[in-house]
Amino acid sequence: MSKKTCITKDPLEAADFIKRGKIVVFPTETVYGIGASSLNQEACLEIYSIKNRPLDNPFIVHVYDLNSIKTYVHLDKKKEDFIQHFSPGPISYILPKKGEIFSTGLDTIGVRIPSHDLFRKMLELSGPISAPSANLSGKPSITRFGDAVEIFTGRVDCILEGDSSDLGIESTVVDLSSERPIILRQGAIPFQKLKEFDGDVLDYQFTEESGPKSPGRKYRHYSPNCKVAWYEEGIEIPDSLRFACIGSPLPGADFSIQIHSNRQYMHELYSFFIECDRRNLDLALCIRPFPDSDAPALMNRIEKAISGM
Repeated sequence: MSKKTCITKDPLEAADFIKRGKIVVFPTETVYGIGASSLNQEACLEIYSIKNRPLDNPFIVHVYDLNSIKTYVHLDKKKEDFIQHFSPGPISYILPKKGEIFSTGLDTIGVRIPSHDLFRKMLELSGPISAPSANLSGKPSITRFGDAVEIFTGRVDCILEGDSSDLGIESTVVDLSSERPIILRQGAIPFQKLKEFDGDVLDYQFTEESGPKSPGRKYRHYSPNCKVAWYEEGIEIPDSLRFACIGSPLPGADFSIQIHSNRQYMHELYSFFIECDRRNLDLALCIRPFPDSDAPALMNRIEKAISGM
């Protein structure tokens, strides 16, 4: 059944929807999110249905500040120092949960303090919000308000209007429930910055998990409908294929996006994939990221899109 979707610029109105057990799409500094009150299990479960998301794929609990985190997870001084150093910002932490809060049956939850001003105002008024990225399961995340309206009008109760996401890629996820911090998902804060603060941090290693602690660990992500491939010099593209390229202008392309840095690449990548599907293209070509600390997160997203995994 199609919903009547309220589109608002008022974080108070969006927070009221959350408090009434409704589903809201909202902007963050990373990507747009789709969320419900973390204290309302029925509302959180509805998000799985809207996204067609597997039920063991966890959400991140978004909270206003460190005191809010302490309400829902167990913290020691070292972990608290880690969080205070990197938050608010594009980083999520896996920690032992406490209290009645939505989870996928694990004894841990992911928590994050966003830095996005509009979303923080909403969180201050609504309380904790459990949210994955605002996309249909497996598809590219949304970074633009117009795409959120196009995809989620009629599916959710409210969409909070905001600017395009500053970063355009999901948060880094660090498991602080282990003996040593472990990166579970590469993201907007690179490994080197984490390592500089805490030399015990272990770099990202993918392992299959029956019940993943973090989003992005087990299921297909980030893939448009069209085929995705690396752009290699001298690549031959059949005349019958309609294609686009992100990285540099390419003769014959339906459109191209010039990229000058990996931060710009992050900002443009998902909207590039969505535009390729909007135009019903056959092929999305991606240049390889520039060799810097942001490259691993970009490589992770593009390789997943290429493999469809």
